[in-house]
Amino acid sequence: MKICVAFHACMDLGGIINHTEQMIGGLIDIGHDVTLFEMVYADKAANQNKFGNYERGSSGIFFDQGKGWNFPSKNRIPYKTHAGLNSAKQILNEFDIVIWTVPVVPKNKQHLGNDMWPELYNLDPKVKQIAFIHDGNCPAGYPHIYHIAEHLSGLACVHGAALNGAAKVPVPRSLVLNPQYLPIQTIENWEDKHEGFVSMQTFKAWKHAHELIEAISYMPPKQKGELREVAGKGIEYQYMTSIDKCKEAYFHDNPDQPFHTRRMWDSAVENGMEHHSYWDTHEVREWLTMARVLVDPSWSNKYSKMGGHWNRVVVDAMIHGAIPVAHRKHMGDELFKAGEHYIDLDMSRDPQDYADIIMTASNLTDDLATRFRDNARDLLPMFDRKRVAQQIVDLAFGNIETMLGEKDSAVHQKYEDLMFNHYGVLV
Repeated sequence: MKICVAFHACMDLGGIINHTEQMIGGLIDIGHDVTLFEMVYADKAANQNKFGNYERGSSGIFFDQGKGWNFPSKNRIPYKTHAGLNSAKQILNEFDIVIWTVPVVPKNKQHLGNDMWPELYNLDPKVKQIAFIHDGNCPAGYPHIYHIAEHLSGLACVHGAALNGAAKVPVPRSLVLNPQYLPIQTIENWEDKHEGFVSMQTFKAWKHAHELIEAISYMPPKQKGELREVAGKGIEYQYMTSIDKCKEAYFHDNPDQPFHTRRMWDSAVENGMEHHSYWDTHEVREWLTMARVLVDPSWSNKYSKMGGHWNRVVVDAMIHGAIPVAHRKHMGDELFKAGEHYIDLDMSRDPQDYADIIMTASNLTDDLATRFRDNARDLLPMFDRKRVAQQIVDLAFGNIETMLGEKDSAVHQKYEDLMFNHYGVLV
């Protein structure tokens, strides 16, 4: 079949990049013809000429982990004019399935007055359309998904919070996990992996990177060969490292410690932390192959009320034989079990506990580490990109078990107001 993956540009792509590339790879693996397009609210769409550390994945389009794709003009579809909109629909109508990797256009200044976007979904009924839900904000964060619900065959929800959050959308939904390439691979012996940890993410508030940075100062002196690697950037990184604008919360506040009142970042660097920019796919694989432990400091009170909202990197770690250290309130209980698949950070009462949990994980005996790693490998086949790709196709054609959500009156009112006030569309 011919499958289109349609992308609306948005801020903080995070894991959407790797998700999309692996999804496309999985669909190609099982025999489909796949094309990735960016939908552009503009009169014309020229080649993008971003600069960065670019790599090329299954889509064939260069991308940077921090900046996204560098689309050529042939993969950018403008639709601001009526002629452009008609041309865009003609292109999309040529496919058997259209996958909206970002379900609707963002509600930002760029799309203020954009009354064209809903028509992109008004395609020939023979074209099956599904949308991915990557977070727990649906539909509260983007209630305008109501406007195109009638055109969607299904919602593919990547984790428990996404699945439960979408319960207020009247579209069949199913848990469709983040796809991974060859999740069962040969892994290094535990004794041959480096002590210490790696951590990688986009620095934003709910990722709680500062809690890890703070705890690093409480670790014992760094040993030869030990890893204390933190990768990634983002708005909170800017605050943590700023001389003039560092947030008060990013300073130590423990009068019993010599680093009291100092910036957490500075004392972490002095105690052996190494910071890296965004790692490309190859670098992620290399570091996780070396490391015994992956620390994911993320947690969200809002999302945890809806379900697990685990990050892709946790599964990446398991694939390469690293043991995740993460919060139970982040991982949920749909798939991953604390003490079986990962080590729980919820048990930490203070930065010293946090540091001790990480160091203990790094120094597990070979027998105990093997138990964690064997349990992980029991789950990993569920993430195989070929299996996930088939689930996507099955969802599009109604050949998979789903749950049907219901409209919520409060969300519907929010949707009506947003459509009129921001996009200029009267519902």
